[in-house]
Amino acid sequence: MKDLKATVTFLSVINYYLGSPNATTASDLYKLARKLTAQTELFAGNHTTLCLQLLDTLAEHLLTVAVSSKVSASMEEASTQYSQLTQTQEIADELLQLLELGFLFARKTTIGYPSHALCKLLQWIVDTVSVVALQNGCETDTGLKLLLLVLAELIKNSAGVRIYIKEMKMIKDFYRLLTILLNRTEDAELLVFSMAILARLGLSESMDNKLFSRKNVDQVLALVFSVLDGSRHDDVDEEMSTSATIRDRRYLLQMVSVDLLCDLANRQEVLELLVTYPKVAPTLDNFIMTINLNGDAEQIRVAAYFLSSIVQLSHLFRKLLIKSLSDQDVLYRVLQATLHPSKLAAMTTTQLVLKVIGNDARSLRDIFDSLANIERLKPIVAGMIRCTLDANPLVQGAEDNELLSNSVDYCHAVEVCHLLSRLSELPPVRSLCAETISLNQSATLIQIESTLIGTVDPQDLTRFHPQLSIRLVSLLSSIMSDDNLTDKNKRTLSQFFQTSEVALVLGAALFSCKKDVVVETLLLITQSLTSLRSKQFHDLELVEAIVGYSQRAKDANDNLRSTICSLQVNAKAGQKTIEKLQTKLQQMLHFQNELKAQQDQAIKDIEVKFAEQMRQKEDSILKMRDAYEAKLREIAVQCETMGQHMNKNINVLQHRETLLHDSRIKRGILEDENNELNRKVQVLETRIDEVAQTRLIAMEEVKLRDKELDEVRQEIATIFGDYTAQRDELEAAYDETKRLENELSEQKLSNENTYKELVLLAKAHEALSYEKKTCENEMATVLDKVANLESLNISMQSQLLEKRKLADQLERKMTWLDDAATASKNALEVERKKHQAVGRDLDDLRKAHHKLESDMAMLEIQAAEQRMLIESKDERLHKYKVEICHLTKEVGKQAKLQALIHQLSSGVDNNVKTSDGSSYPARDK
Repeated sequence: MKDLKATVTFLSVINYYLGSPNATTASDLYKLARKLTAQTELFAGNHTTLCLQLLDTLAEHLLTVAVSSKVSASMEEASTQYSQLTQTQEIADELLQLLELGFLFARKTTIGYPSHALCKLLQWIVDTVSVVALQNGCETDTGLKLLLLVLAELIKNSAGVRIYIKEMKMIKDFYRLLTILLNRTEDAELLVFSMAILARLGLSESMDNKLFSRKNVDQVLALVFSVLDGSRHDDVDEEMSTSATIRDRRYLLQMVSVDLLCDLANRQEVLELLVTYPKVAPTLDNFIMTINLNGDAEQIRVAAYFLSSIVQLSHLFRKLLIKSLSDQDVLYRVLQATLHPSKLAAMTTTQLVLKVIGNDARSLRDIFDSLANIERLKPIVAGMIRCTLDANPLVQGAEDNELLSNSVDYCHAVEVCHLLSRLSELPPVRSLCAETISLNQSATLIQIESTLIGTVDPQDLTRFHPQLSIRLVSLLSSIMSDDNLTDKNKRTLSQFFQTSEVALVLGAALFSCKKDVVVETLLLITQSLTSLRSKQFHDLELVEAIVGYSQRAKDANDNLRSTICSLQVNAKAGQKTIEKLQTKLQQMLHFQNELKAQQDQAIKDIEVKFAEQMRQKEDSILKMRDAYEAKLREIAVQCETMGQHMNKNINVLQHRETLLHDSRIKRGILEDENNELNRKVQVLETRIDEVAQTRLIAMEEVKLRDKELDEVRQEIATIFGDYTAQRDELEAAYDETKRLENELSEQKLSNENTYKELVLLAKAHEALSYEKKTCENEMATVLDKVANLESLNISMQSQLLEKRKLADQLERKMTWLDDAATASKNALEVERKKHQAVGRDLDDLRKAHHKLESDMAMLEIQAAEQRMLIESKDERLHKYKVEICHLTKEVGKQAKLQALIHQLSSGVDNNVKTSDGSSYPARDK
């Protein structure tokens, strides 16, 4: 039930984001989607339509954020305020979050041909990568790596996306750019992501042959296997473990590397090289060991993904994996991993075992037959059955059938039951299943799901199939053939298989969209019909169930077709409305163009008037400029005369300043001789006194000048201006004294600071002396410990001598045991030779048996051909018989007609003869 609640929460968050795509809803969705759970992994397969809609919304949102990012970048160039920089960083983080969401939902999603929003997103990704990849420091650019990752995933799952990208104008430049990026970087992520894009695009055969040469393929394989074995990530594992983003997780790069390996293996020459590559077997063993340790869910998922992918490449890898599973401990651990607490790890391991089994479980028969202790698998089989039957309350309490079929617990139970049904083809596992399984719970589960099928709406039949019941029926049918099953249980199972519930489940299985389910169901029906006694009754039940289910499926299809027809009618009506709106829009555009032309004409008239006004204004400005220039010339002449007068006054003031300077020097010398200890302070005081004296002298000189120059007021005004300038100089001198006082105070502060530093150094010296004393005490304690350790060493050496004596005794016993072991080995080799001879004989018998089967098959084919020839000849003979009968009838009719004609002709002749005979006697008379 927790799983169903989590699924409902996840869907509600997605719908909330689709309703209002913004930074808050995207952040909420990212918090749920970035978690590595089976729910997020199964979402794309179970909700394809919703996932496509979500990708379109993410594309539009991402493009909007990208536009705002460009605007903020341009604003950042004009302003470097802290708030603007913070806003730019928030937009960049939101952009990275949206790119990660695009990758998470693009993985395992079949897109088809991309929509308009996805096309714009692809164009933006290609353009952005083309710009960013040429910049320095691209190895540390998270955005570039995410762009390449999203593009690689979109190309992987959709041929339509590949076609669209190949049709771009700049695709050759983009291809060339990726090759340049491969040559200039050593970053593993950039190399793997770029190589994945190049391997999936495949522009031309010549470019592919040049890019994927033998040397380059060797380098790519070395890179891929270094990523898979972890040597490429050992230095950054700690950083990745604490990272909050999905890109920094180690498993992501490994998964993409596995995809790249499979893409390269599609080429025959690369596959041949991969078969003989020396790192394949160690990597395979390491990943099997990862599953055996039953630890981290991420690493188990990577291991299962690699093994299941490489098994599909070649039968040699499948044989290699089966050989690794021949060890009893390895097989036990792998099967135990199907019950891992992490549903994702358990499901991936289950799918791995199913892919190893393939279409024929007989490949594992030798492994299970050679197990010394088959009872060791009993807890695992019991756990699988318990996992399957634990879905009973989940099915009973399900309110939504679609949510039930897409829930993680239900899907895990289906996968485990499927694996059990495949393994039950082997007699040892079949016996364990027969001992462990609860027939009552199994029957209850099948009855519940058959009831759900019977009560569900026809529209929901296309979205809900009783997958668990189908697999469970297959498992029970294989258990029926077990020799250890009691007759009572066999009769009970036989009667249960004849019920309407099982018939309904089988009928639903025949309409499944999975080919393997339909094939297994047909084989199961054939087997059950051949083994039952009351075939006619069971045939009737089965036919009724299949016909009823097909009728309901037909009703659902009819409803869907009617809905589609109504939608098409609405679309046509909407198209007509759009056409009407387009005509109105064209009329409005025409009217708008006319208004625009009128506005343009009015603007031109206004521009002409404005140009005339500007010309008049310029003329007036020229006239004013001429008048001002004339006035300025007059003022310049006046200024020159005033300047000459000022020069005279300046000469007088300079003479007076020289006299003042001489008096200052004399006063300073006297003050320096009298006050050597307080020189700086006295210098300042003398300067202040000098400033006061100069001011008094200046005032006296001004008074004298006023008395002498009372008649010329203009000269007094000029001298007063000179006086103000001198006053400014005196104020500057006063400021200089203030500055010197400040310097003196700063010097005092620096002296105080140096004194404080000396005090601190003295305290530090005392602390160091104290630490030295403590170190000496510790050294004394260490010496005592060393003495104790030496005494312990002496005692241990004595014990070592005693143990050496015991070792000598054990060596003697080992030599005796080795002799006995050699004797047993010789006997074992003799038995092995006998076993090998028996095995060779068995192989010869198997070959003869296979040859006999092939001969029998050929004979059956020839017999069928002869039968067909005989049937065709029989048909021809039948046609000939029909034609002969028809001809005989026609001949009989012709014979009768000829006889009638003959009779008629003979009757006429007789009449003629009798008449002639009667006439002759009359003549004689």
